[in-house]
Amino acid sequence: MRLDQILGLVLMLALVSGCVPQAPTMSKESAKTAQVHYERGVNYLKSGKTTQAVKELLTAQKLAVNNADIEHALGLAYQRKGLYEQAIQQYKKALKLEPKLTEARNNMGTTFLATGKYDEAIKEFEYCLNDATYSTPEKPAYNLGVTYFKKKDLDKSIEYYQKAVALGRNNVAALYNLGYCYQEKKEYPKALENYQKVLEIDKNFKDALYQTAFIQEKLQDYPSALDALEKLAQIDPKNQSTLERLGKLMIRVGKVKEGIKKLEEVVRLDPGSSTAKEAQKEIDQHKRSNKFRGIPKTSIK
Repeated sequence: MRLDQILGLVLMLALVSGCVPQAPTMSKESAKTAQVHYERGVNYLKSGKTTQAVKELLTAQKLAVNNADIEHALGLAYQRKGLYEQAIQQYKKALKLEPKLTEARNNMGTTFLATGKYDEAIKEFEYCLNDATYSTPEKPAYNLGVTYFKKKDLDKSIEYYQKAVALGRNNVAALYNLGYCYQEKKEYPKALENYQKVLEIDKNFKDALYQTAFIQEKLQDYPSALDALEKLAQIDPKNQSTLERLGKLMIRVGKVKEGIKKLEEVVRLDPGSSTAKEAQKEIDQHKRSNKFRGIPKTSIK
């Protein structure tokens, strides 16, 4: 499993909502219409329909000029579409209109992070974390953990993930990434401890089970590794990588028939995949090495 897959959930973005304030020059009807388009845009964002969100928010923007909430929401819509430069400009515009809109600053930080501008991201996240009025400080703490991981500073990353865990109760994302940082540092007991905390909150957290099995196998705790892989196979019974690892480990601990069956299942699921080819190679190799050769003769007649 690649690292970018493991940290696929890294960016903690925030959706926006609220009322569009009526400017002195706006009629009540215009303000009401702007509010309708704004709310539609936010709802489209929540449901992942970013193109529709942009259209609605641009309409709201025309009706309610220089409104920080609309500019912020539009920035988030652009970010969701991967239009990062446009998103940053929108966030800056929102913050110029309302400097205390810390949510926009956190989202701007995630945009800098997504574009590899780590120092700019750190500046925004630290501002958010130090804002005593910000109601969700666990988000910038978490995002700082991600940013320092990207900068390959594991100690700093651990520091901020620990803050995120302390600030956000049952923060499985921070706990998982904290475990992974310890795993990268080869501090396996600490890694396992954090993965276990994740599984206590969510027993079906697949990546935590996967990494737990990896470490336990590395530490030659094969029964525990088998247990983790079997649980993972129950959650995701058609995952070839899991079944291949499970099959190989079963063979290794002497459960040969069960292991071969798992590997054959991998091949059946998708015969043309690289995982299936590796599984077939393992099956063939095992059969060659254990081929029945008959009863050896003790004498010649």
